[in-house]
Amino acid sequence: MKGSIWSEGRIIPGTKTGEKLEGLSDEIEAAYEEARSCFSINAFTACELVCRKILMHIGVDKGAEEGKNFISYLNYLEEKGYITPIIKEWADLIREIGNQSTHELIPPDENRTKATLMFTMELLRIIYEMQHVASKFKKNE
Repeated sequence: MKGSIWSEGRIIPGTKTGEKLEGLSDEIEAAYEEARSCFSINAFTACELVCRKILMHIGVDKGAEEGKNFISYLNYLEEKGYITPIIKEWADLIREIGNQSTHELIPPDENRTKATLMFTMELLRIIYEMQHVASKFKKNE
């Protein structure tokens, strides 16, 4: 049986933050949905770590060598043009946030985590969903 609870002025689990995306592989979709679920239950550190995992997976999927550190995957995505100049500042923030979440025991922060989740969602949208949607239009021509 599924249900919700009211705690500290919130319903848990809450509505998932972020949007359902099309064109993702099964494993990326599962990880993205896990990140959204973590956020909805205030598991902010877990959400950030799953987002890091997704971003690393995107790097490998787009040709980066496996077994590198998180920052090297963001750098690779930037070098290959997946992280555009417009979202570079956001990516730099994610680098900093990611290191804090992984290497320091800092209190979870909802706004910081939401920024990480939104960045991940937008990158997934740009890299996978837009191509998927475009391919649907090509099939209809």
